[in-house]
Amino acid sequence: MWTFIVSGALYLVGVAVILVIKPSIMFTPDGNWKEFGIGQSEARYTTFPFWLFCLLWAVASYVIVLLTLPLLIDTEPQDSNTYTEVYTRNKKNRSKRVVEESDLVFDDEVEPVKTLPKGYYVLNKKASRLAGTPKYVFIAEEP
Repeated sequence: MWTFIVSGALYLVGVAVILVIKPSIMFTPDGNWKEFGIGQSEARYTTFPFWLFCLLWAVASYVIVLLTLPLLIDTEPQDSNTYTEVYTRNKKNRSKRVVEESDLVFDDEVEPVKTLPKGYYVLNKKASRLAGTPKYVFIAEEP
């Protein structure tokens, strides 16, 4: 989100500077915009009009901020105690609880998944609704 806000501010500053300076490549001596045209009178036409500058400056300001913002903002946590906020959602209410990093389970700590037996797994809608997570019923043919 900050990338868009900062790049938008940089874009507006750049456009404001061009409108104040009014370079001769984009504006006539009396301050009007030159039209886009190639091979015509340079007093009234230009190959780099103001609208083209606006498009290119929008892309350039976004790329500038995208490359420099991570260097300016510290993304490392400030203290060694890392906490994660876990949101649980019920039908009736939402609650928030704080979990320490030691309570979290990472992929390398999880047991490998066992191969399920061959057969059909049918979604149990009533149990899924009550539990809040999908529950399946296993249906197999007799050997």
